[in-house]
Amino acid sequence: MKMYFRNEFERDLASAYYKAISECGRNLNVQPRYELVSKVILSEAPKFYITYEMARRNVSALLRGKCPDCNNKLKMQMYADIARLTIDYQRRHRHFAVDFNGALMTVLSEYPAPRFYITEKSAYNLLCAMQRKYRNQCRKNKLKQTA
Repeated sequence: MKMYFRNEFERDLASAYYKAISECGRNLNVQPRYELVSKVILSEAPKFYITYEMARRNVSALLRGKCPDCNNKLKMQMYADIARLTIDYQRRHRHFAVDFNGALMTVLSEYPAPRFYITEKSAYNLLCAMQRKYRNQCRKNKLKQTA
């Protein structure tokens, strides 16, 4: 994932994380954090965090039987999911039967992603870093208020 959608991705990941926390209720203290993060990354993401150009290039290659431009298993899964959704969209909407680009654009702009395409370890580290950053900002704000 390039930096194009970094802020959106972090915001949506944090939102899914806090939603999972609230769903735990009283069981939060007994649920290991890694289990919670695992649940989050397997939950539906609001969108695919990829540019149209990258998706077009790699999904097109995948549909032609070639390997996408990556070695990452999760990215390969993401491109396969996008390809599946695009083909399904073309089948359901006859006017997009020959318009691959239009169908792909619709999938990327209107469809949620089946999951967050990030490893458990990376998600855990990212969430910890975001929480540290938030805590540090809160401390700075308190210091400014008392000064």
